[in-house]
Amino acid sequence: MKKVFLTIALPVCLVMGQDQPELPGWGVYVGYAMVGASGDSVDVSGAELETVGAPGFGVSKGVMLGGFPLQVGVGLHPRGYKLEVDMDGAHSHVEVKAQYLDLWAQMPYPVGPVFASAGFNVGTHIGGTSEMEAEFYGVTVSEEVDLEAGDFGLDVGLNFGLGMPIGETGAQVGVVYLMSLNEPNDGLKWNGLFFNVGYSF
Repeated sequence: MKKVFLTIALPVCLVMGQDQPELPGWGVYVGYAMVGASGDSVDVSGAELETVGAPGFGVSKGVMLGGFPLQVGVGLHPRGYKLEVDMDGAHSHVEVKAQYLDLWAQMPYPVGPVFASAGFNVGTHIGGTSEMEAEFYGVTVSEEVDLEAGDFGLDVGLNFGLGMPIGETGAQVGVVYLMSLNEPNDGLKWNGLFFNVGYSF
């Protein structure tokens, strides 16, 4: 808990000692995520968790909250993982792609020509797919299931970003690291990188 508090408090202290950056107006962004999971629930011998890729998008707005500059937003962002298991002559492959509706906030901090940021997000699961393929001694079985909203729980996490404005155009490229603090997926915590391009009006 102390580490979480320090992670959140550090950017606040840094911003207090700096000139406040100019807040962006309304903005839109699109990007591609490389996401995965970690945790203790995968205890099958030979199991290996891997990342999956999927697109995401959203809208954002610069606001002042209690004298601090924040960028807040809402977006559709993926979570998920691949699980490969080899055991006793059998091989199975599971790929989960879960879609989340996220509310997020970040506090920007100028570092030369770029902006570092740290913040938090809360996401609710709204759908997705789960694919399974298993091969047992030459016999292959496969199945694809549509995930229902709420199959995975609420995801509460931290995010850390780095963005670079493209001249004076209002456009920006960036990357955000998402780190879950709870376990919305049966003992697994979501994590991943989101590479994005945005534009502020």
